[in-house]
Amino acid sequence: LSVLTVCLLGVTAEGCGSASTEAASEQASMMRSASFGGVTELRDENPDPKIVEVNLTAGAAETELVPGRRTRVLAFNGSVPGPLLHARVGDRVIVHFKNDLAEPTTIHWHGLRIDSAMDGTPQVQHPIPAGGTFTYDFVVRDAGTYWYHPHATSLEQVDRGLYAPIVVEEAEPPKFDAERVFVLDDVRLDDAFQMAPYGGMSDMMMGRIGNVLLMNGRSKPTSGLKAERGRVERWRLVNAAGARVMAVTVEGASFRVIATDGGLLPSPSTTSTVALAVGQRFDLEVTYDKPEAAVAQLVALVRTSAGATQKVPLAAYDLVDPGPEAAAAARPVYPRVDLPAAASAPLEKELRFGMVHSGGMMMMTINGQDGMTLPVERFEQGRPVRFTLVNDDTMHGHPFHLHGNFFQILERNGLPANEPGLKDTVQLLPGGRVTIETAFENPGDWMYHCHIVEHSENGMMAMIKVQAP
Repeated sequence: LSVLTVCLLGVTAEGCGSASTEAASEQASMMRSASFGGVTELRDENPDPKIVEVNLTAGAAETELVPGRRTRVLAFNGSVPGPLLHARVGDRVIVHFKNDLAEPTTIHWHGLRIDSAMDGTPQVQHPIPAGGTFTYDFVVRDAGTYWYHPHATSLEQVDRGLYAPIVVEEAEPPKFDAERVFVLDDVRLDDAFQMAPYGGMSDMMMGRIGNVLLMNGRSKPTSGLKAERGRVERWRLVNAAGARVMAVTVEGASFRVIATDGGLLPSPSTTSTVALAVGQRFDLEVTYDKPEAAVAQLVALVRTSAGATQKVPLAAYDLVDPGPEAAAAARPVYPRVDLPAAASAPLEKELRFGMVHSGGMMMMTINGQDGMTLPVERFEQGRPVRFTLVNDDTMHGHPFHLHGNFFQILERNGLPANEPGLKDTVQLLPGGRVTIETAFENPGDWMYHCHIVEHSENGMMAMIKVQAP
């Protein structure tokens, strides 16, 4: 099924080499799951089962975002989304990166708690010039679903296609009949099916909302894919859109949320709809147990201009009967997960996000000023800090993203939040208030910002330093 999915999407395996190199890569990859439906994987060139070593290039390309129409894009290794980086918790990851763009760029490993020197922001790394190279080298400490994208000229580079998923498996991953990765996005295309011009006051205020929804780089679900009735799968969802909250559900199958940004939950959570803020991830346990269903599909719930909810299929799988001799599917057994308890005496901080107009210009603010002009605040590693995030902007939401560290959501608008799990991104609703808590376990120089790039690059971005005690 996974091979069928890759072929139907017109994607081929990354890289080539001698028979001995390929055999070594296969030996290393056997230490991890075989494949993920819907995306291609970076080829591991290192035979050491604890090292993932890959080659990655950013450059210009063309692809069919809309069937039958070629769109000029930017791409990692020629594909949108780029190839999946696949590792197991504790692995060392080495990425030999080449910049074939006509401008500088970096790679930020969104959500990974790694050495801050590898975080890929201009504050910790000189952007890689056009034609330049850089080797990213880090250890992945946490199992989960993540993604990578530039953190230089991010608005156009990410929107034009420079984004890709990351899967870090658990040391003893739960067993599923299949795993699939769904990278959700939207793009704004003009009448010629090219990227529409960037800029404008509306985008500055709201963020760039696209007019075409994409799932794994395609605007139309691939047809003819099969899934066996009665099976249980893991679906990993990533929201790579520039500003759109992706509200999704699953039809034709049952599902439970089993993981968020920072990995598995202590227990699966049942819900009817999942809302992914920009940059967020959720993992679903999907069971094909609807006897009346012929198709299982991931569906986006999109608000129309009239306020109605429109259902847009993103991925669809025809359900087939595996036959009487097929083994009955079993629920996966999940490892024990213990989340940190709320601290009894945390350090308390408030961050206020707003918008000001001055001299005909608009600026997004943190605590009333351009965030990059704020003093770099220092925190002690391991010392719990409770942040109250206040959105003084009553018109626009802000997906708050913290680099290099996880947090938990404790309250929303003064009430206990039912949003379990470790997070690195949380949606701050218009006029809303969210309380989060982090232990700042990962030392280094870290950025926090609104993940709507128009907002972060116009003032809603700041730096902190986490110091060893």
